Amino acid sequence: MHTIKYPFKNFPQDKKIVEVQKGVYWIKILLPSMISHVNVYVLEDDDEITIIDTGLACDHCKKIWSFLINSKFKNKKIKRIIITHHHPDHIGLLGWFVNNFNTEIWTSRSSWLTGRMLTLDKKKTVSNETLNFWLNAGIPFEIVQEKSLEKPFNFIDFVELIPLGYKRVIDKEILNIGENKWIVNLTDGHAPEHITLYSPNLKLFITGDQILPGISPNISVYPTEPLADPLAEYLKSLEKLLKIKDIGYLVLPGHNLPFYGLSVRIKQLFNHHKKAFKRIEDSVSKKPKSAYDIMFPLFKRKIEKHEIDLALGEAVAHLNYLWKSGIIKKEKNKNGINLFVKCT
Repeated sequence: MHTIKYPFKNFPQDKKIVEVQKGVYWIKILLPSMISHVNVYVLEDDDEITIIDTGLACDHCKKIWSFLINSKFKNKKIKRIIITHHHPDHIGLLGWFVNNFNTEIWTSRSSWLTGRMLTLDKKKTVSNETLNFWLNAGIPFEIVQEKSLEKPFNFIDFVELIPLGYKRVIDKEILNIGENKWIVNLTDGHAPEHITLYSPNLKLFITGDQILPGISPNISVYPTEPLADPLAEYLKSLEKLLKIKDIGYLVLPGHNLPFYGLSVRIKQLFNHHKKAFKRIEDSVSKKPKSAYDIMFPLFKRKIEKHEIDLALGEAVAHLNYLWKSGIIKKEKNKNGINLFVKCT
């Protein structure tokens, strides 16, 4: 297969489910946030179900799940929740499910630890680390001043408190769910130890946010670890997934429509970042630039103020990759801004 093919032309309607294969269901959860939706999946057995990802912690998402569990799945026991990664739209209702349905938590160690840690951190004002991250990246002082007055993002505003106790899922583990076997691959870049699952007998591949159709997953550096190189981790994970023979898997992503063409999409993502690196190299070839400066050549459009945080994280990620690869060098100017220029 040399192209991406979409067997479903439309998303499931509100409070509806789509059976993508016998006993495997796709649900679109609408979200009251910048992210419009998240795809979640249900694996059905004779007398129980497994849910993969949850949506945000909000009344709307809880009402959807309550309706679906009662009507579509006839109050079957929720045996386990599998969390692909710790981001709020995927882990938000984990605590609600455990508290209300006494279900098991299955996820990677990094997903559980990171999610649990972040729920315990509640800030009233923007941290000094974040302010310094913005200033070091070259965001103009007046924009930093304006952003410093905004309410900071708090993970706990979108995620129920994550309970103690979980089953750790490890790389290459085989999960027996009903009559089917699912092989685990832990991947990095978008989130630490992000779980992807594939079932050769069902020819299904659940990719979470690691492989998405139409858009590249967000790969960002954050103020918590400003020297991180998540793009190197992401590209390494793509190489790992590309080694899995594509036997015609139907890919079930965390966002957008399911599709055929796993290996095609992975190669497209490699090419996407290769082109992005080239645009940045060209941008810093003659004059040193900050992360803020290279956002336009990176994204090929103007970045609005409400998009700066995510865009800046990606810009720093691309610069850190090129810097650690020895393609560009970094220097601080007299104002403490990190500037990058191509090595000669």
